[in-house]
Amino acid sequence: MNRRRGAVLAAAILACAPAGCGDIDVVTNTFATLAEARAAGAVERGWVPELLPPGAHDIREAHDEGSTKRRWGLFSFQPADDEPLRRRLGAEMNLGGIAAEAPPRIEWWPILLRGQLDGERVAATGLKGYQVPGDRLVAAVNWNQRRAYYWSPR
Repeated sequence: MNRRRGAVLAAAILACAPAGCGDIDVVTNTFATLAEARAAGAVERGWVPELLPPGAHDIREAHDEGSTKRRWGLFSFQPADDEPLRRRLGAEMNLGGIAAEAPPRIEWWPILLRGQLDGERVAATGLKGYQVPGDRLVAAVNWNQRRAYYWSPR
């Protein structure tokens, strides 16, 4: 029985190593609306940024409760939210070479936005990149699909 426990423990350690289990403690949440996220305290705690427009919905967020305090999230928005969201974003930027290092545990994070980003490939999907003023976040927005992603760069 001790051999089996040892094998299970070794497998768990090996599974955690590539994901950096010791470096990051990620918690995820889902909210139907921005009002629900506010009521849960997610905006107040900084897990969901002030960036989101009033009609944001289908919100998913992940945050590191460890030392890095990094965040990842996505949301959809209404046509009426285009202008409020544009006002909250900085100048458009090329996402080429930007790191979007989402932990593997965040299954809903798109593959296209993992690792060092290929600016041309990202742009070909309709995503536009932005540095969020006043917050240490990068955002990628598809204005046609009204879907946005945000993350803390390293």
